[in-house]
Amino acid sequence: MKMKSDIITRKVTEKILIKKCHCCGHILETAKEASKCPSCKKSFLPANYFGKVHAKNSTDFKNLFLSSDELHEEDLIKGINVLW
Repeated sequence: MKMKSDIITRKVTEKILIKKCHCCGHILETAKEASKCPSCKKSFLPANYFGKVHAKNSTDFKNLFLSSDELHEEDLIKGINVLW
């Protein structure tokens, strides 16, 4: 008699960005870079912000936050951000 596996698998179509808030420690799991912590409302900078052109207004700044599929390994600081 075969036993069913307890492991649940799911099909992942996009990468998940896991980030820990540096102020309150809240763990975020999103498909797009978060601009604020949902727990303490602390603002975040987008990945590789200083390598990008600095935005001149709030609309341009919001466009600097990428989806997880647009991020590359070199955009992340290993050990702080993780693509899953």
